[in-house]
Amino acid sequence: MAMPGRELVALFRPVLEAHGINPDNFSDEYTAAALNLVKSRANLVSDLWDQAKFFFQAPESYAEKDIRKRWKPETPDQMRELIGVLRGLESFRSKDAEPVVLGWIADKGYHLGNVMNAFRLAVVGECKGPHMFDITELMGCDETISRIERAIANIHSDNTQA
Repeated sequence: MAMPGRELVALFRPVLEAHGINPDNFSDEYTAAALNLVKSRANLVSDLWDQAKFFFQAPESYAEKDIRKRWKPETPDQMRELIGVLRGLESFRSKDAEPVVLGWIADKGYHLGNVMNAFRLAVVGECKGPHMFDITELMGCDETISRIERAIANIHSDNTQA
């Protein structure tokens, strides 16, 4: 979709309303930025909801196939550590946060794909979407951490059974 996010905002407001979201709860700047991150994945304005809904509501459920693949017994502890790393960031901008988080993963010897996909699963609800640190920059630190905490509390899989 080639239309700039700014122009898409007015067209997307009724889509938000149709899904029970008050568009006035989000600034036009936030909505435009969210749409700019996902519009390449959509052909119609109505397609944008599936691509962008996680920007406007926290996941209420998580993709089962992604839980089975990416939520391991050690994941909750790693996500708690990640919260500490995120809280310690001087800047939540994508270009600043990404090297710190990736450095932490490398320093700890964690599996990059598992940690980053579990992070995405916690924030988005599934393992797909735009660049993770662009998502978290837009959402901000508090919302990102809130979603990770919710995932730790709510995601249970056969992988995590003792």
